[in-house]
This record gives sequence, C-alpha cells and structure tokens, in this order.
Amino acid sequence: MDSYTLLHLARERGYQVHALSFNYGQRHVRELECARSVCEALGVPHKVIDIRAMSEVMAGSSLTSDIDVPEGHYEEDSMKATVVPNRNMILLSLATGYAVTAGAGAVWYGAHGGDHAIYPDCRPEFVDKMDAVCRVANYEPVGIEAPFMTMDKGQILAEGLRLGLDYAQTWTCYNGRERACGRCGSCVERLEAFAANGVKDPLDYEAAS
Repeated sequence: MDSYTLLHLARERGYQVHALSFNYGQRHVRELECARSVCEALGVPHKVIDIRAMSEVMAGSSLTSDIDVPEGHYEEDSMKATVVPNRNMILLSLATGYAVTAGAGAVWYGAHGGDHAIYPDCRPEFVDKMDAVCRVANYEPVGIEAPFMTMDKGQILAEGLRLGLDYAQTWTCYNGRERACGRCGSCVERLEAFAANGVKDPLDYEAAS
C-alpha cells in the first residue's frame, strides 16, 4: 500500500522510476504479485530480486520463520515478533547498488510515521544515517528519500486517493490467504486508514478489526 502510493507519487513528480522488489523468504508472495501486476500495467521496469539464500541471517521473525503472526495494533509489544532482523538496511543497500547500476540518483523508501513505534529501521534517525552512508559508499552519490516519514497510514491513503489510486491492486495482510485476515497489525492499520478517510477498503476480509 505504501510502496504503491510512493510509486505513483514519484511518477507524478516526473521521475523516471525503476521499481525493485525482494523475495527474502517472507511468509507469502502476494505483495510481489501485486507489484508485478501494477508495474506491468504502468509500463514501469520492475525487478524482483531473489535473496532467499540470505534467509538464515534474517530469521526469527513471524514474517520469515514458522512463528504465529501476532494480532492487534502495531503499538502493542507483541508486534516485535514481526521485526525481520536488519531487513531494511540490507534491502536499502541492495537498492542503492541497483541505483548506481541504473544511473539513478535516489532510492525512494516507503517508511512512514506509523512504523516508528515498532520498527527501528523505519525511524528518522535510521533513514538519515542510511542516506549519509549511501551518499559516500560509491563514486556516485545516492540519496535515500522517505517522503512519508512524517505521515501516518491515513495520510498516505489520503495522498493516494488524491491521485485517484485503486487500492484493490494492493495487498497488505501479513497472511497470504485468499482474503486478508483483518486482525494482524498490518490489516488493523490499513482498516484504520480507510476509516479515517471515510472510505471503504476494496479488499475482502475474513474479519474486520
């Protein structure tokens, strides 16, 4: 949902976009399938990089290991089970390498204010330091841009609605079943965002939170 909005925002601002997704051994690939479909429809170059061989160094999360996905809000301590060790440092490093290869000046990253409570690698201090490192790590400086850093999910959705986006093309649920669960932290936050904007989520849910 965040990356989908970010992609369209970058295009609206006139940037030439190279979309990048990662298969790191996450619980399901529904988001990867959505990303592929969206990029094909837009004619945006899209790479899916398979880094499942690195799963041993990103284990111990309910998103990558055989651990039950917790239910509830992100501010609850149980949501720490969804933290994938060092994920965003690894993914942003790889994305920076691709940016140099593609001749791009920046990596756009969809971290937002709603993630700060539970995910250290989505906080401003992390993004600021990754930006500083990526600007000196190669001969070609690459910036790390996080346009949603001070926004919550409801504000991101508002931006997407302004752009006329169809969120039926996205998947947010941590579970990869036929319908979204409506109970995991990701679903709860998504449903709250739609409620805050007074619109109905186009996805089907097993249960509403």
